[in-house]
Amino acid sequence: MQDMAAPSRRHPRYAADLEVIIYRPGDASRARISMISRGGCLIFPALLDTEASQLKMSFRLAEDLPYINCKAQVVYNINDRGTGVAFTEISQYNQELITHYFERRLTAEKQPNS
Repeated sequence: MQDMAAPSRRHPRYAADLEVIIYRPGDASRARISMISRGGCLIFPALLDTEASQLKMSFRLAEDLPYINCKAQVVYNINDRGTGVAFTEISQYNQELITHYFERRLTAEKQPNS
């Protein structure tokens, strides 16, 4: 689940399948987060209009957790891969929530079946 191919990244990335609502001036759309870290995420499919590079986003890690609301900036856009964004305004609490949530999942996946 963790992306080990990019050791030079600042934060570990985790494979995800999260619904995200993206708010841009005059528009709100739904997409999926396919990779996430405490510093940003990969949105799929790629956003069609990245002219407005500042986004507001809302997503949650699980049904029983509250929504994470943050702001992000488009870093890159590759049509067949997705749109990479860096979180520009996200609370320390939410950053830690992302890391702890996915680290717990990794630990649970490594546990032998009882």
